Amino acid sequence: MAQEKSPEELAEQQFNEIQQLKKDYLNTFGSEAGKKVLADLEKKCFIHQTTFSSAEGRTLFNEGMRFVAVNIKNMLSMNMETLKKFIKEE
Repeated sequence: MAQEKSPEELAEQQFNEIQQLKKDYLNTFGSEAGKKVLADLEKKCFIHQTTFSSAEGRTLFNEGMRFVAVNIKNMLSMNMETLKKFIKEE
């Protein structure tokens, strides 16, 4: 039977997985093509404008689009040392 991991080991595993995911995001959006795609997403996904719409349900749809673009930008700018401290404090 597999031995359970300690909280410290689980935190380290979680950190390593997020660190690898950040590298994957940087590889994807760090190229010239990736930068163009990200700029296009910023234009289309309400990064620099309001998501409000008077059309029924449209604001929620727009917020969903915005969430995806914001998540990408957050992954690209994530400070790994701050994250490591945060994970260890949980």
